Amino acid sequence: MAKHISETVVDVPDTDRIVEALCGSLRECAISIETNRANQVLNFGDGRAIIKANVCGLHLRVEAEDLATFFGIRSLLQVTLSRASNDQSGHLEWHPTGDELSDMIGRPAGRTGRC
Repeated sequence: MAKHISETVVDVPDTDRIVEALCGSLRECAISIETNRANQVLNFGDGRAIIKANVCGLHLRVEAEDLATFFGIRSLLQVTLSRASNDQSGHLEWHPTGDELSDMIGRPAGRTGRC
């Protein structure tokens, strides 16, 4: 079980293109990239990034054993996403798992009427 875990939801258009760009850009940094149903799982050895496209944009999750790997993976995702989506801010608001964001992501969008 990973010691450090956080996630965020990013509102981006054309999520399939963005996921493809993220995975393509990070292919050389990751040990492997696996598709698990709707998720792309990027394995970085001591940590991983999980990317899921949904109707609200992208759900990004980072899990790592040590803090340096954790922040390294998050930084890679932020920079790569900023370049892929032409967003120059590069800022994402990350949340620890188990909070309201995680609960909302787990619900189908149709039940709540929002993401």
